[in-house]
Amino acid sequence: IEQTRRQLRLAGFGRDARIGVLLPEAPQAAVAIIAIACSAVAVPLDPRLGTAELDQFLKQLPLDALLIGSDGDQQGRAAAERHGLTLISAEAAEDGTPALLLDMPVAAQPAADELPLPDAPAFILRSSGTTALPKLIPFTHRNMLTAARKWQRWFGLAAGDRCLCVSAPYYSHGLKVTILTPLLTGGSVAFPLSPAVVDLHEWFEALRPSWYSAGPALHRAVLEAATTHPEGLGAHRPRFASSGGAPLGQDIIDAFEQTMGFPLLEHYGSSEAAQIAVNTPAERKSGSVGRPWPETLSIVDEQGLPVPSGQRGEIRVRGATVMPGYLGDPALNDVLRDGWFHTGDIGSLDEDGFLYLHGRLREVINRGGEKVSLPEVDAALLRHPAVADAAAFAVPHPRLGQDVAAAVVLHPQMSVSPNELQNFLRGELVYFKVPRRVQVIDALPRGLTGKVLRH
Repeated sequence: IEQTRRQLRLAGFGRDARIGVLLPEAPQAAVAIIAIACSAVAVPLDPRLGTAELDQFLKQLPLDALLIGSDGDQQGRAAAERHGLTLISAEAAEDGTPALLLDMPVAAQPAADELPLPDAPAFILRSSGTTALPKLIPFTHRNMLTAARKWQRWFGLAAGDRCLCVSAPYYSHGLKVTILTPLLTGGSVAFPLSPAVVDLHEWFEALRPSWYSAGPALHRAVLEAATTHPEGLGAHRPRFASSGGAPLGQDIIDAFEQTMGFPLLEHYGSSEAAQIAVNTPAERKSGSVGRPWPETLSIVDEQGLPVPSGQRGEIRVRGATVMPGYLGDPALNDVLRDGWFHTGDIGSLDEDGFLYLHGRLREVINRGGEKVSLPEVDAALLRHPAVADAAAFAVPHPRLGQDVAAAVVLHPQMSVSPNELQNFLRGELVYFKVPRRVQVIDALPRGLTGKVLRH
C-alpha cells in the first residue's frame, strides 16, 4: 500500500485521481483496489466487460489512469489508448503472494502527498444496471469504515476470523463485505483457486474460513456439491454463511443447514447503503432478512409517511453508510430526500423489528388496476418440485395495459407443462397474479452480478 502511494504521487496522481483497475485474478484485483483506495480513488472494472460496455463505462466516468496486468491485456491497452488514459502495468510478485509490482511513468512534477479526506470517495462502483443504464456510486472512506464496524458488531468478528471470498471484487458485495470488512476488522480473506467451481475440500478444509457471504446461486451450488459428493466435506465448518441479493427459499436454507452443519442467514443491503439488515446466529427469523441497525430504517407510504408494523411500504434508510449521491446525473439523486435514501424496495417490519422484503416498486406491475408483485410470482413457481429457477415479467396487453408472464428452468430429469404450472399456481395465488403465459427455458438471462434481467 505504501509503495503504491509513493509511486502514484511520483507519477503525478494526487488523492483525487481516479484509477481504473482491470485485473482478471481476484486476489490481485483486491490488492490493487485496496492499495489505490488508500491514496486515491479506485474504480474497479469487471474484466468480463465487452469492448462496447467498457467504452460506455469510460465515457460515463472519465478516469486518469487504467491499471492492467502486464501479461498482454490487449483490450485494456486498446481502451487506454482510445480514451487517452495513462497506463499502469501490474506484475505479480515472484514470491507467489498477491503483492503487485507496478510500472507507471514518472511525472515532471510529483503530486502532493496528502491523505484522502474522510468524506471523499474511496472507490466508485457501478450498479448492476438490471433495469436501466448503470449508475455510478461513490463510496467514501467514512461509509466503508462504518459499514465494516456494523458487520463486525452484528457477527462478533475478531482477528481470528477469516472470510472465504467467492464474490467478485469489482462489485459492491464482493469488495465491501467479503474483502474490506474482514481486513478492516483485523481478520483475513481467503480466495479459492476458482469461485466458479465448488471444491468443498479446498474451500472449507484447506482455507478454513469462519464465514462467507454470497448470492443464492452460490449457496445452491455448495449444497448441490455437498449432496452429490459428501466425501468432499471435511471436519471444518464455518461459523455462518450469509446470503443476499435475491430471496432464498426456506427449503434451500433448511436443506443447506442440515447438510452443511452451520447456519445460512439472509441479509439485505444495497450498493448505495451497504448492509442494511441482517439475521445473525443469535437473532433470526424465517422469511425475514433480519433486523436493521437501530434508527436507520423506516417504511413509508406513497406520501412519505411512516406506516404501522406489518404494513407494506417503501424502505428508506439513513446513516453514515449511505453514499453521498450518484455521480454524473443530478436527476438521479431525487432518491435522497430529507436525509433519507429511498431504496425503491417494498418491505414491512414486524412487531419485533424484523424486516421482510416484498419486491421492488418497479417490479410491481399494474394489471388493469390490480397490483402484481413479480417476486411473489417467482416464489410461488419455485414451490413447485420440478422448478429450479423462475422469473415473472410484464408483457403488454391491449386492454389491461400489462399482464403477467413467466419463464422457468426445470430440474434435470424433471418435466412439467406450462398448463400444469398454471394449474398449480391457481392454488398458490389469487387469479389475476397467475401468468397468462409460462415458458420453459434452459437458463434465465442474468447480468454480470447474477441478477435476473426481467426486461
